[in-house]
Amino acid sequence: MPAISLPRHNTFPEAEWRALARHWYPIAYSDELDAGKPLARTLLDEPLIAYRTTGRQVVVARDLCIHRGVPLRHGWQEGDELVCAYHGFRYGADGRCTAIPAQPDLPVPKKLCLSTVASIERLGLVWVCLDPAADTAPALPDWPELSDPAYRMMHDPPPEWDCTPGRQLENFIDVGHFSWIHVGTFGNRAQPEVAPYDVVKTPGGFRVAYPYLAANPDATATGFSGSSTIQRWMTYDLHLPLACRLVVEYEGGKRHCIFDAPTPVSRRKTRIFFFIARNYDHHVPAEDLLAWERKILAEDKPIVESQRPEDLPVDLSEEFHIRSDRFSVAFRTALRDLGLGPAYSA
Repeated sequence: MPAISLPRHNTFPEAEWRALARHWYPIAYSDELDAGKPLARTLLDEPLIAYRTTGRQVVVARDLCIHRGVPLRHGWQEGDELVCAYHGFRYGADGRCTAIPAQPDLPVPKKLCLSTVASIERLGLVWVCLDPAADTAPALPDWPELSDPAYRMMHDPPPEWDCTPGRQLENFIDVGHFSWIHVGTFGNRAQPEVAPYDVVKTPGGFRVAYPYLAANPDATATGFSGSSTIQRWMTYDLHLPLACRLVVEYEGGKRHCIFDAPTPVSRRKTRIFFFIARNYDHHVPAEDLLAWERKILAEDKPIVESQRPEDLPVDLSEEFHIRSDRFSVAFRTALRDLGLGPAYSA
């Protein structure tokens, strides 16, 4: 099979783009496609259009009508078809053109069709792999809480940050910054020392378990009142290359799960699928809990967007590493081993 063509306005080195394109990335939450209209998104500089048919099928295609090169994001959805705004060409769920209004009595050429891409709807997300040999792509993350009725999933619209996904995800797994950056939410300045921890290799990536005596300024967010601090037992499951689940356990079997899946829009722009699920306090309005997570992200954002170099160095000699960086070092080493090389910028 010939190699897939790079996007017209690709900002990645070619080898890096091809390495990244083999993997699955979320481009939308499932409920974003429930409005009955197409959703325009970009992945690895490739403009995409996604929509849901009346039979609940999700269709994702490159965002282009090949008749005159107009993006379908300017058009609309009618039933199971997309309609191009320029000349009214219609496309079915299989990508084939079904009607040419300017010549309704002539057969539609077979080659007149959209370039659909591999997509999977799972875990409340729509995942896309740009590599046409999608059956060779690594598996999706195993996040059982998202199919467990004991847990309630909650999310905001996915924000975009001016950073690389690798920098954002490394910030998510970095336990050393809690007591400094997050003093307005859960960070405990009295607990700056990072206890030793192990990085355990898993089939999909790595697992790290870490205890943290967190500040507890908002009982609504944690579900515990009457104490200025609260013990957290935190387990990270990193799924390579760019997805991680953090399970925060409290006493009494209460589990608050945080999911982070930064998607590379372009070389230095990231759409962040950051959402939560918890098995307790289902009476608390989702907005109250999401507002808390927004505060945490707002503490991280200016730091991550200001990091230099913007690229995440997988050459370990480029930045200094201390004992508490063991998780980050394992992450960077794994990215290098995926073939992303020293110039890795996602």
